[in-house]
Amino acid sequence: MINKTMHIIDTAFTAFAVTAIAALTLLVVADVSLRYGIGKPVFFAHDVVVLYLTPALFFFGVGPTYWRDEHLAVDLLVLRLSVRKRAVTDAVSATIGLFIFSLLIWVSWDRAWTSFVNSERIASIVPWPAWLSYILVPVGSVAMALVCLARLFLAIRVVLTGEKPSRAQHTEPGEETL
Repeated sequence: MINKTMHIIDTAFTAFAVTAIAALTLLVVADVSLRYGIGKPVFFAHDVVVLYLTPALFFFGVGPTYWRDEHLAVDLLVLRLSVRKRAVTDAVSATIGLFIFSLLIWVSWDRAWTSFVNSERIASIVPWPAWLSYILVPVGSVAMALVCLARLFLAIRVVLTGEKPSRAQHTEPGEETL
C-alpha cells in the first residue's frame, strides 16, 4: 500500500521536476542564443528561471530523490549497524525531516496564501504573480513530508519485525532492482 501510493507521488512529482528542468534548459538556450546571435535576449527569461523553474525543480525533485535513495549520503557508520539499529536511525531522520517539512509547509502556505489574497506582483518588466512562485514551496514540500512519513512507517516495521528491508521496497511490483 505504502509503496504503491509513493510510486504515484514519485511519478507525479518527478514528472513536474523533469518538465521544469526541460523548460529551464530550453529557455536558457533560447535566451543565450538570441542574446549572442541577434542581440535580443528573451526579456523575461531570468525572472522565469529564478522565480519559478528553479524552485519547482528543487522542491518537486527532492522528495522523489529521497524516496529512491538517490541523494548524497555519508553512510560509513550506519552501514556497520545492525538492521534494527539502522532502521532506528532511519526512523529518527525521517521524523526530523517530517517535522521540518511540516513546518515549512505551514509557514510557506501562509505566505503563498497572503500573496494570493493581496494579488502581489513581482517587481519586474513583466509583473508576474508572486504567489505562483511562493506556492511551489508548500506544494513541493508535501512530497517530501509524505516521503518522510512513508520512510518512518517502513523503518518502524523493520524495527518491530527485524526483517531486513529489501531495495525492492522502493520499486513497483515486478520491477527489477540491481
